[in-house]
Amino acid sequence: MPEFPVFRGNCPRNVSKDAKYSVRGQAVGLMYETADDEVWRATTEAHPELVAMVNDVKASLGSLKGSFYINEYKQVIVPIPGTRDYYLAGEYDKPLRFEFEGKTLSGEPIDLVGNPISPGEQWVGPHPGIPYVLKAGASDIYFTSEPRPDVEKKHRLSKTVGPEIANEVCTLIREHKGFDGGRFYVNEFCSIFAPMNEGPDMQYIYIGVLDLEKWFPKPGAE
Repeated sequence: MPEFPVFRGNCPRNVSKDAKYSVRGQAVGLMYETADDEVWRATTEAHPELVAMVNDVKASLGSLKGSFYINEYKQVIVPIPGTRDYYLAGEYDKPLRFEFEGKTLSGEPIDLVGNPISPGEQWVGPHPGIPYVLKAGASDIYFTSEPRPDVEKKHRLSKTVGPEIANEVCTLIREHKGFDGGRFYVNEFCSIFAPMNEGPDMQYIYIGVLDLEKWFPKPGAE
């Protein structure tokens, strides 16, 4: 049985059920909540290689169910239920698209019928993505990791790429999130989207496409 490395990048934790992918039999599954309070359980069988990648990790670690994520570097990261560890299954660059009742669900910046959307418009796409935080005051971006037991480390974009470049990215996010900051997400298409109006009236907006040259470096594993 192959051994898989522990992933040491940004690992999503405590996210909602619609913010992750899953394997369902031989299909990739997605939960999608509509504006009409319906829940769509969409699947696609067009990605057998991805299903095999995720299942290989889970089987090697004694688990055959659960979720997985694909980050902005197209790394497939797999949590194991009952542990704090995430494992790197590999990389996967074939785009995930789900067809459901004539609608297209995709992390690309498009609406449900495939028309492109612009920054500032409502994000109606699915919610799987990697969470980051725009610091209050909109002066920096960060995420946290757990490098070892009982230790939490904050990773700041300004310390990674320098304050000038970090400010360029902050300006992009701030234009839509405002100076209060808060959570936003980046998916495998480098689409940036963010929740607005926290609470029962929460909606998501599309912010733009991330330039990886101005971002945190590609995460490693060990």
